[in-house]
Amino acid sequence: MSVTTRARSSATHVCAIVFLTVASSCSRQSPPPPAPAPLPVHALSGERALSETRDFIAIHPRHSGSKGAAQAADHIENRLTTLGLTPSRDVFVDPTPNGPVTFRNISAELKATTVAQSTPNALIVLASHYDTKSGLSDSFTGANDSGSSTGLLLELARVCAAHPHRGSNILFAFLDGEECVKKYGPTDGLHGSRRLAKRFTANPDRPVQAVIVIDMIGDRNLNVTLPSNSNRKLLQTVLKAAHHTGHRKKFSLWRRAVLDDHVPFLNAGIPAIDLIDFEYGSRPGRNDYWHTEQDTLDKLSAQSLEVVGQTVLETLNLLIAP
Repeated sequence: MSVTTRARSSATHVCAIVFLTVASSCSRQSPPPPAPAPLPVHALSGERALSETRDFIAIHPRHSGSKGAAQAADHIENRLTTLGLTPSRDVFVDPTPNGPVTFRNISAELKATTVAQSTPNALIVLASHYDTKSGLSDSFTGANDSGSSTGLLLELARVCAAHPHRGSNILFAFLDGEECVKKYGPTDGLHGSRRLAKRFTANPDRPVQAVIVIDMIGDRNLNVTLPSNSNRKLLQTVLKAAHHTGHRKKFSLWRRAVLDDHVPFLNAGIPAIDLIDFEYGSRPGRNDYWHTEQDTLDKLSAQSLEVVGQTVLETLNLLIAP
C-alpha cells in the first residue's frame, strides 16, 4: 500500500469513527418529554366546590359597588393566591342608573406547558360573575346566583393549577357587574364581561379560542339549559364532553336565548357559550328561587357542581387536544 493510499485509508477510518461517535451521541440524547396528560376530570371534587361556595357566600350582600363586593374581590384574590396562581385586578368605573359605580374584575392566567407554535398566546377563558342582584335584603346570599359558579370556578382553578396542560393558556375570570340595576342596557348590567371583551379586541396578539361562562349551576335538580345564543361549535363540544363524562342527561339545548356574560364576547366575534340552569325553582320548569330569599345553600348539591365541573374539564381537554 502506498503512502497516499495508507493516508486515505487512515482518513476514512477517522471519519468513520467520528460518524459513529456522533451517531452514538445522538442515539444517547434524551427523547423529547411526553405531552402532558389530559386534565383529570375525576380530580374535581363537588364537595370542595360546595365548600368554596359556602365560604364565599358568607360575604353578603355582594351587589356591585358595595362593601361586600370589595370583600368578595379580596376573597377571590386570596383563594387564587393560595392555589398558586397570580391574580390580577382590573378596577374601573362605569355609569349605571344609580350613577357611577366602581367595578372589579379578578383574573388569573395559567400558562400551558406546551403551546401551539402558530398561536402561542391563545387563551381559553373560564368565567363566572360574583356580584349579586341589588335591591334585595342584606341577608340575601345569592347561593346559586352567583355563589355556585364562583365556588366551582375556584375548584376548577385548583385542579388545573395542579396538573400541567398543553395547548392554550387558561384564564380564570371572575367578573363584576353582571346583574342589572333596573333593565339590561348599554349602562346597566354585563359591565365586567363587556370590559373584558373590549380588552380582548384591543389586543389581537392574544387570540381567544373560547369563552365558557358558568352561571347558576349548583341546583340540586340540575338541568343545564344551554341557550340558543351560544356558539354552535362550542355547543357541540360541551355536549360531546357531557357524553364522555356520563353526564349527557343533565344537559339540554334550550330554544330560548339568554342575556348573560357570554353575550359581550359573542358581540365581539369571540366564540362563547353559557352553561346555565335556568330552571331553578320549586318544581321542574319553574325559576321561582331566582333573585329571591329562597336562593340559599340548602338548594345546592355537591353532585351538581361535580357534574358541571367535570364536563367543563373534559371540554377543555377537547379544545386543547392536538
